Amino acid sequence: MDEYQNWYCNACKVAAKRFGWMVGNTDEYRKKSERTVSQEFIDALNFTGYDIEPWETHILAYSGFLILLLMMLIVDVILFSVARYETSSLTAVALCTAIVPLAGMVYLSEYPKIHAKFMKIHSLGDIPEIQSYIVMSMKLVSNMERAIIFAAANSTKPLANDLKKLIWDIHIRTFSSIDDALISFANQWGKNSEYFKRSLHLVKSSVNEPDEAQRLITLNKSLDIVLDGTKTMMDSFSARLKTPTYVLYSIFILIPLALVALIPAVSIVGVRIDTVTLVLIYDIVLPLATFFYSEYILLQRPATFAPPHISDRHPELSRISSTKKMTVAGALIVGAFVGASGYILMFMGNPFGIISQEAMSGLLPPTFPVVWAITSIITIYCLGVYTPYKKIRDGIKQIESEFADALFILGRRISEGRSAEEAFGHTSETMKGAKIGEIFADVSKNLTGIRTTLHGAIFNEEYGAFRDVYSDRVHTTMRMFT
Repeated sequence: MDEYQNWYCNACKVAAKRFGWMVGNTDEYRKKSERTVSQEFIDALNFTGYDIEPWETHILAYSGFLILLLMMLIVDVILFSVARYETSSLTAVALCTAIVPLAGMVYLSEYPKIHAKFMKIHSLGDIPEIQSYIVMSMKLVSNMERAIIFAAANSTKPLANDLKKLIWDIHIRTFSSIDDALISFANQWGKNSEYFKRSLHLVKSSVNEPDEAQRLITLNKSLDIVLDGTKTMMDSFSARLKTPTYVLYSIFILIPLALVALIPAVSIVGVRIDTVTLVLIYDIVLPLATFFYSEYILLQRPATFAPPHISDRHPELSRISSTKKMTVAGALIVGAFVGASGYILMFMGNPFGIISQEAMSGLLPPTFPVVWAITSIITIYCLGVYTPYKKIRDGIKQIESEFADALFILGRRISEGRSAEEAFGHTSETMKGAKIGEIFADVSKNLTGIRTTLHGAIFNEEYGAFRDVYSDRVHTTMRMFT
């Protein structure tokens, strides 16, 4: 269960338990929901793997509407009890009170379909990696089921979960053969990725190739189709991104800035915009509209390679907890000094007249450095805490860029009949000065000094040479050797 499923599924379960009284008889309402819900919604629940029923999502939407409406009414009561407002302000508040709960209800009720669409688009970027694993396994052993198991076991991408589900369906005899299962899987993903469907059919056809050379050509062709299709898809997204970006920048950035400049001129002709309306528009409506529109744009973006997750067990992060504490303390001290600098200057007699003490005097109000204080706290914390992670991540990227050359040399030495320790040692000498050369040297030392297995020399959690290399692609390729 991922983080999205955690919050949404838990919210549905809690809403069904706490607010089930809103629908009366839950058994009858469950049957009614199952009859009225669309097939698209059912398919979305199945695709996302959410362990919920349609009636639970409906209750969550109703309860969300009720909670948001009560919250907006409480805010309205507080605002109206503090001061008196003009008609325009009352209209704006009434619109917000009506729109926010309705928007929340629609979002909660449609969330499974929204998230299913996000998962499908996001998974399109996982296709090259999954297909690479399938082709790698097929080149070694021409067994389709083995290749799917290998790809599902070695990939952490969301698409790998669908492969695991496919394997499960094969084991419980949902499909009569691996060919039927693969055809069903290809047709399912062919709706979103025609090139992936074509590639899977080529991989399936390679099993029946009598000639080994032709089989390898077919597998390479399937991989080329996936890579070319992914490149075309990313180019298409880049082209589609241009106009929405212009809209986002012009409507949500330039026009609000222009309106701020026009407000004094508008007041001359008798149109008055009070403070409440400005706060609602600029602090609530525009930020929310900008956020949702940018999310809509990014929802159309296929995913690329995700950055590796760096564990706190890395040797260079052994003191990260104390570093975080020291960084937080230092950031708070600097932030407090910067935030109080305006009043400190006033206490010192306001040298050079920097602080404004009356209208049309000074450069800055005494409270303005508070903004700098918040910025400095965030900046110091991010630089102090995340710089070591950035350094490790850059090292992993360097290893990945050097890995192909090292792998070619290693493969040549092994094809000559040399032992594993000799092949790794020779490769490390050839790649001397590169990070991957140091890691291969550690593999050779483990094999000759500790007398361990090849798998232990590479992956052992205590002394394995690749234990601190957080790259799924590198680990999966090295696992082929063991």
